[in-house]
Amino acid sequence: MKKFTCKEIMNNEGGCDMEFSGDDMMKVAGACGQHVMTTTDPEHKPMRDKMATTMADPNAKEEQTKWFAWFKGEWDKKKDE
Repeated sequence: MKKFTCKEIMNNEGGCDMEFSGDDMMKVAGACGQHVMTTTDPEHKPMRDKMATTMADPNAKEEQTKWFAWFKGEWDKKKDE
């Protein structure tokens, strides 16, 4: 099982110290994504805005692909706990 904070998943571009853990990268990313989209604070705003734009714009698929490739690298580097 791997554990990431919201900040780590957001590449330290905002977020918080809430932890998300699991054995499946997509489930961990999805849980954090749901968390981010339900926040209203300024710390999560950059990622919340980016996610809202990416989900609404079919041409933003490339941005999603880049982020998932980056997170996959972070996932692979992280040691199991």
